[in-house]
Amino acid sequence: MPVIAVRVGEGRSGTTLLMQLLATAPEIVFDTRYPAEYRFLSYVARMAAQMTEPFDERRHLGVTPFFFGPAPAWGPVPFGSDVVDVGRLRVPFLRSMWEAWTGQALAGRPEARYYAEKIAIPIEPIVEAGIDLRVIDLVRDPRDILASIRAFTARGIDGFERRSDQTEDEYADGFIDRLVRRLSTMDATPDGVDRIVLRYEDLVGDLRSAADRIGRWLGVGLDADAVLGQREAYRHHMTTASTDASIGRWRRDLHPAEAARIAGALGPAMEPFGYDL
Repeated sequence: MPVIAVRVGEGRSGTTLLMQLLATAPEIVFDTRYPAEYRFLSYVARMAAQMTEPFDERRHLGVTPFFFGPAPAWGPVPFGSDVVDVGRLRVPFLRSMWEAWTGQALAGRPEARYYAEKIAIPIEPIVEAGIDLRVIDLVRDPRDILASIRAFTARGIDGFERRSDQTEDEYADGFIDRLVRRLSTMDATPDGVDRIVLRYEDLVGDLRSAADRIGRWLGVGLDADAVLGQREAYRHHMTTASTDASIGRWRRDLHPAEAARIAGALGPAMEPFGYDL
């Protein structure tokens, strides 16, 4: 089954809204319950990679503890093979597991044409396995992302790679480093990958236009009005009173020096995505 892979520089970039929108098309299948982060493809890709990792007797369980140990354990094939090159099985393992998943999904949802996922792995193994791929790169002004993360985690919610022992400056350092890497990866996507870039500001600013654009690209109908009608049910996910208030919130929520620091550090990485910080 073809995959719609949603990539982001960092959370709080509009993925929940985007997944709500994708879920309005009966041709697109995934586990839609909040927060729509149940990643089957990322799981099987990780499994295929771990199963075929080169066996190292210093780090991995050997034959006896793997098969006969007191508790089930997981890891690569627990020995070096004289019959096959285990590493070369990664691609066919991934492809076969995805074909099995697709068969099960289509049995219950025969109308499905796509599977959508907030992807948690690099796309290269997917492409290498010959899995049909569509990529949506969802980006947002990083100053607004940081402000939203702070408001969201202030409710006692963990995540976004925040550690309890970090200062705000230390967290901002890691935040900048992650975005530089992830945005660079997006910008370096091979030309052969079918991909669109979607800005948070355009998604929330005009959901109907975004739905038309994505729907034409995928050849499906997306219902923006159905998503807008669910807004109250997702109020707990929002950290501003309205979507309009979420755009440019950094002017209210960040100290000017911190906003300037982020703009200076991330400005060049954001330029390919249409941002002038």
